[in-house]
Amino acid sequence: MVVRSCKRLPKNSNGNRTPLIDYGFKNVLGPWTEHSCRPRIAGRLFSRARNLLREPDLEQLQKEILVSPTISRWLLEENEPSSQYFTLTELMDYDTQDTAVRTARERIGKEGWTARIFAKQKENTYWENKESCYVPKFTGTGWQLAVLADLGVSSEDPRFANAVDHFFELHNVETGGFSIRPKNQKGFEPHVCNTGNMVRALAKAGYSKDDRVRKAMGWLLSKQLSDFAWNCAPSGKHGSFLATVEPMWALSEMIKHEPREEWKEAAAKSSEFVLRHKVYKSDRDDSVVLFDFLKIHYPTHYCYDFLHGLRILGELEVSGDERMDDALRMLRAKQLVDGRWPLEAVYRGWRQSHPMHGTETVSRPEERELVTEGWGTDHTLQVEEAGKPSKWVTLQALLVLKRLGLAESQS
Repeated sequence: MVVRSCKRLPKNSNGNRTPLIDYGFKNVLGPWTEHSCRPRIAGRLFSRARNLLREPDLEQLQKEILVSPTISRWLLEENEPSSQYFTLTELMDYDTQDTAVRTARERIGKEGWTARIFAKQKENTYWENKESCYVPKFTGTGWQLAVLADLGVSSEDPRFANAVDHFFELHNVETGGFSIRPKNQKGFEPHVCNTGNMVRALAKAGYSKDDRVRKAMGWLLSKQLSDFAWNCAPSGKHGSFLATVEPMWALSEMIKHEPREEWKEAAAKSSEFVLRHKVYKSDRDDSVVLFDFLKIHYPTHYCYDFLHGLRILGELEVSGDERMDDALRMLRAKQLVDGRWPLEAVYRGWRQSHPMHGTETVSRPEERELVTEGWGTDHTLQVEEAGKPSKWVTLQALLVLKRLGLAESQS
């Protein structure tokens, strides 16, 4: 595969070339520079930080880079059939009836990441909490289903199908959408983020024509705001990244199965929201919305990062828009010298199985803390070691470049 770098450099209002990547070091070190005793220390810290995460120069970015056979072989290793299957079908464009593809597909759920997730399933139906698929985070049934579907498990696996039936029984709202609370609890009503995540997962796993999934998709469209985004807070008037990407991801998968005009229109409008924010920035001052957006995570759960945004835009067939350039350059800057990409962080999840205040809440303060090296606890849903080169992240990065026309397969 040949990877082509984005050649456009955005300009500011004065016509000057703007920095490719804003890592926020000036904001972080600003107070140090103002202290009379510390300007030299701050200057050295800033210089070292910029050197560590320096922007690729234009000449380097414009070169075509050949992905080594070593990386191809690494992604195709048989010990991870999910990586093997999607490398063959989406990166290398193998036919789904190819013998190697079919063999890899048959092994998903039996070996590797998905097999380890299924090994923790109880009664071939649920994970950890039989009374709710949403808590604990992030090892409840709903979170597991979302990752399994992303890794290629389908409704043909009875363990997955059983868990989906269990999810519908507890969280499906008859009028449309999926609740974060089970039916027997107060506050049983559809929730934007949970509905978006689960519509995407269920559609990818073979449920796109299920009436409950379609009704949930219709409910999501009814909640799209005037800025074409979504917000999980009922009183929210302005879209948020975290609440918008889930419905967008749901739309990307539903459109693959049935390209309804209303779905395509909603997808185009919400894509414009992300593009207007240059994938990870404020539309008012170009600052990074959250520094966490600059790290590469997997799974993202209900959260967000720049690669996740690029991935969804690519799956919605958005390309050729210069407002994606800063994010694409950041993606290239994070590529390791051997051509792979690292898994920079994994969300920790809960320390306990119960929320902070009984059934009144569905969260704990530590759930979004990050594991940046090694492995988390039993409540951390994790498929690869943090801080190491990642097959899944590398595959998704290459697929982003391919979908956006910046990568070309070779025979």
